[in-house]
Amino acid sequence: MSYLDKYPMAQTIAHVLLEQRAAENADAIFYSFCDEVWTLGRFNATANRMARNLAAQGIGAGSHVAILMDTSPDYLALWFALSKLGAVEIPINTAYRGALLTHVLRTANASHAVIDARFADVLAEAAPAPLEQIVIRGEISGTQLPGPVLPFDALHGPAAEDDLGLPVRHDTLAGVIFTSGTTGPSKGVMLSHHYLTAYGLMYADINELKDDDVILNFLPFFHIAAKFKTIATLACGGRMRLQERLSISTFWDEVRAHGVTNFVGVGGICNMLIARPPSPDDASTPIRTIYAVPDPADIHTELERRFGCRITTVYGSTEAGLPLYRAASDPYKPMACGRVSPHYEVQIVDEDDLPVPVGETGNILVRPKRPHLIGSGYISMPDQTVEAWRNLWLHTGDRGHCDDEGWFFFDDRASDSLRRRGENISSFEVETLVARHPGVAEAIVVGAPSDVGEDEVRVLVIPREGARLTHEDILRHCADVMPYFMVPRYIDIVPTVPRTATAKVEKYRIRATGLTGETWDCVAHGWRMTRDGLVAPE
Repeated sequence: MSYLDKYPMAQTIAHVLLEQRAAENADAIFYSFCDEVWTLGRFNATANRMARNLAAQGIGAGSHVAILMDTSPDYLALWFALSKLGAVEIPINTAYRGALLTHVLRTANASHAVIDARFADVLAEAAPAPLEQIVIRGEISGTQLPGPVLPFDALHGPAAEDDLGLPVRHDTLAGVIFTSGTTGPSKGVMLSHHYLTAYGLMYADINELKDDDVILNFLPFFHIAAKFKTIATLACGGRMRLQERLSISTFWDEVRAHGVTNFVGVGGICNMLIARPPSPDDASTPIRTIYAVPDPADIHTELERRFGCRITTVYGSTEAGLPLYRAASDPYKPMACGRVSPHYEVQIVDEDDLPVPVGETGNILVRPKRPHLIGSGYISMPDQTVEAWRNLWLHTGDRGHCDDEGWFFFDDRASDSLRRRGENISSFEVETLVARHPGVAEAIVVGAPSDVGEDEVRVLVIPREGARLTHEDILRHCADVMPYFMVPRYIDIVPTVPRTATAKVEKYRIRATGLTGETWDCVAHGWRMTRDGLVAPE
């Protein structure tokens, strides 16, 4: 029986899975972080105590709580505590600042915030309106925040450690995760409790996880994968090794030290691991499955042989769930992203939403066969919701085809969104931020091939008349106004770009032409963009 079939329909993130497992075996290890080991009983008691202290501050059902925190046991417990209250978690990319952060806070209707102290200045600058309360983890000084402040330690204060027993339904809104926009700003996908839980159950099914599995979780909790790996751990009865972030240099030491059997290989991670010098004991690691999205066809066989594991893969998204997959025991089909899940329907259609013949590329449409297995729409964006969910199908914005054996293949993004190192990027938002430079008349953003899979960001800049722009000017401006992962690697300063008769930019022609001899590569010129800022050539 699959994990999704094993558990009843009335699923919430904290109830049933966490409460049930803690009641069955309170002393079982749930996860470890640094040198800390958390049992199910200790974690559940902490989440319950935190929930009661949050409730005492007026946070409860329907509260929209923005989270700007690094991965930690505190964040993990906070997520479950909010779930127990029926509050709505708004996890925000910790690299967001300025206009992007303002957009997220306003669109998500954030009423409260919980932040690490290092984000105090960022929140103070970007908050579009006063908040009912701001909980601060750590010490701040001198920052005027837009609301009353409560120290995070208050959430660990004395309180009962049993569940509050609040009636949180499975179809209640549990969270909002923002994904890249294309012709407009980023959209917040509304996720029900059952959908988030089911995502984790499906992950456990696809990777055929068991109670002796150890799942490595190094992705930030504003990423849906960090959440579904946590839920999958509870479902299979295994353990989770939680890390604040990924380190390629110490990756295999961490795997061996903690007996890791499964991890998510997104954002070029598989390419980075295969690029490391081979070791005689590579195949003796405890890894059983790597969930690679996308599955790197050029190194698939080498990965499985070298590390003695199986690679699973899917086609999915924050909105669509996991409608296509190849499980650990399924045969390998090069370049395919999977076959249709028994829980979904998938069609490849033309511009009129009519099915195309087998083998022909079209738009990918998805819908579930059972309730609450896709997102519930875009928060504060009813028009975009109706457009995406039209004709009773979710329009993914991607293009693909299928063969006569039922394998599906991802061909291209129908939209202008990009994906870089596991981060979704809105070309619209990058263009908007670049265009804030006083010397820029217009900015056009497209993807360029990456050495480690997915995309690199390329921007074509048309200067204002009389402006004297340099590539370094644009790079420094981008580093100042956007998250590090959005900063373009490639920059072209051009007088014009290809356009239609109605003056629309023909991005497909720019992508088809590719990089030119005039394209400036910041990496080739010695520049590096890090999480901590732009590093100039030595």
